[in-house]
This record gives sequence, structure tokens and C-alpha cells, in this order.
Amino acid sequence: MQTPAIVQDTWVRAGWNNFMGLAGNPALEKGRFYYNHGWMRVEMSPVGPTHARDNHLIALIINTYAFSRGLQLSGYTNPSLRKLGVQEAQPDLAYYLAQSSLPEAGNSAIDLSKTAAPTLAVEVSATSLLGDDTGLKRKLYGQLGVQEYWVVDTATAQILLYGPSPAISDLEPIAASRVLPGLTAIVLAEALQRGRTEGDTAVMRYILDLSQS
Repeated sequence: MQTPAIVQDTWVRAGWNNFMGLAGNPALEKGRFYYNHGWMRVEMSPVGPTHARDNHLIALIINTYAFSRGLQLSGYTNPSLRKLGVQEAQPDLAYYLAQSSLPEAGNSAIDLSKTAAPTLAVEVSATSLLGDDTGLKRKLYGQLGVQEYWVVDTATAQILLYGPSPAISDLEPIAASRVLPGLTAIVLAEALQRGRTEGDTAVMRYILDLSQS
């Protein structure tokens, strides 16, 4: 099946129906789709080993932390978060901390008119995408109602954290997670680096040791 001609990895003007037509096109099933008040972004870049590895490690860090603290946590990989006709985002990872807020089972996008937005959304960013992940996407996630947003910079193995600002309707840089207290940007970077160099069990051991200190 021929891939439709689209401008990739940049925001372009598009109506909602046009966006939905592309999002539902089987030729673009490996794409990631974003929409914000008349602007659309489609990302079709292949996922390399660094992106795939960091995506796995961040999920491992979060899940190990939740286990060590006895938290009720439900994670989703590449979910579509949708405000029908207005906005949509597709993070690499999303997490709900309140079990009562989980979306209904099914294979459709998560309808944010029926359920709350995830507590945490995570984007794993290649260098070429980092500016957008910390810019327009950050604003989009804040408007969708996500409480906290993380960006993993695969080039530097750093994690940028953003939380709600009391002064503006946006997410601002923060040094430590507010929804997962104890996970700071420094701790997350150290855990990610250990995972890269020492493997998965080193990450779990590091996070478990933090919980006992």
C-alpha cells in the first residue's frame, strides 16, 4: 500500500477530518499523530535501538519505583489521547495512578471527554525532535490535562520534567517529580545511565535501594 504524501515531523494546517483520515490510514499505521486546534503533526521516523532501549528503561524505572512504594499504577504504551475534534497526542508512555480513572477497555483512542487524562505522559526524544517535545507538545499535554510530563533526551541520557504552574495554564520545568516523589531529574538520569551500561537488573537494584534509604 502506497504511503500518502504528507509533510512529516512538522506542524501543518489541517482540518480534523483530514487528520482522522490520515490517522486511520493503514499505510501510516506505524506513525504517531498529534493534533492541536487546527494544526497536525505526523511522525514517521523509524525507532532506533537507543530510542527503543530508553523507552524500555524509563518504563522499568517507573514500574520498579511504583512496586517499591506500593503504588497502584497502570501503564499504557503509545496510547492515543483524544479530545474529539480539537486535540490529540500519542505519547510513548502514559500512566494512571488512580485506578478509578482508567479508560474503558478497547482498541480506540482514549476519549478524554469520558475519562481523565493520564497522570503522567512520557516522550522519548531523538535530538531532531527535542525542541518540539519541550515546546508545542509540552503545551498540548498541559491542555489535555496531563498532570506531569517527562521528555527523555536520548542524546544526553537526561530526563526533563514538567509539572503544572499555578500562574499559567501550562507545564513548567521542575527538578523533581510531584506525582512520583523521590524521583528527581538527577535520580532518573543516573538510573537511565546504569541501565545503558549495566543492564536492567542494575536499574531495579538502584531504584529499590533508593526506597530503602
